[in-house]
Amino acid sequence: MAARKIDQKGYKYYVFNTKTKKIITGWEYREDAYDFIKENGNENHKVYTRTYLSYQLNIDPADNNSWSAELGKPYKALPEVVLYGDLRKDIQIPEIKIRYNKGKAFTKISSSKEVYEFLKKVYGRSIGIQENFVLLLADNALNVFGYYKHTVGTPTATMADIPMLLGIVLKSMARAFIVSHNHPSGNTQPSDADKNLTKIIVNAAGTMQLRMLDHIIVTKDNGYYSFADERTLSGISLEGIKKDAPAGNLEKRLRKEIFDQLQKVNKNKMLTPKIYDLIQSENGYAWVEKRIISMVIQDGITISACIPQIETELE
Repeated sequence: MAARKIDQKGYKYYVFNTKTKKIITGWEYREDAYDFIKENGNENHKVYTRTYLSYQLNIDPADNNSWSAELGKPYKALPEVVLYGDLRKDIQIPEIKIRYNKGKAFTKISSSKEVYEFLKKVYGRSIGIQENFVLLLADNALNVFGYYKHTVGTPTATMADIPMLLGIVLKSMARAFIVSHNHPSGNTQPSDADKNLTKIIVNAAGTMQLRMLDHIIVTKDNGYYSFADERTLSGISLEGIKKDAPAGNLEKRLRKEIFDQLQKVNKNKMLTPKIYDLIQSENGYAWVEKRIISMVIQDGITISACIPQIETELE
């Protein structure tokens, strides 16, 4: 098959076959030419500039006879990721980058008060000026080894990008994390939006088996609010639910939600077969229910996030 003249753009870089003495492809950027060689894996392919071809090898890219008939052969499909946009060398694929500093962990935490004292240093003077959203990263021993100032908002509001937050937790290999935001107004009580955000983050983290320890609202002079201390991480207050206590409205709501979630399990055995088998008996159902309640109270995990975690434990 005759080679086609494809030197329409006046390419700067060319992939040249040193064995056949023919041009294989032309590229505007050097990086693209080297990527082509890497993908095809031909040791005879080299990258040369137009000047080198013309003056050192006496080959004119505009000449049809300078191009290899390889162009007419079927090419091998390669897996690739294509992003919409201008495919120039200065376009960068967005990626989370984490910088590590030498040194020991910042602090070891054992209570919400210790976290609050550490967070006040992180917020600095902005604590009473405008809302900030902060992510703390911890290891299995609850040593805080990093923090991330996620967003800066107005004096009354801030935003949180949950996929970004969890992406940082995953890439940093953190075993636990805490989220926090400040209230410049001095009001420690969470708003409905704060409660809803907390529930969403806990649920999202649970599906990836990430351990969210707390969401703390920080103020400059009036102390703080800890969702974990108040047992409201799951979005439903569990204060007053105790072993052998009379069934109250909160306990009924909790057991009803567990029942609804396990009904979904009962309808689809393929997703969680171990739990499905357990809940077919009265004793098995009681064990699963007790385990979920324990996880919700102690770890602050939502019920829907407990189920895949228990399934993993049963394997």
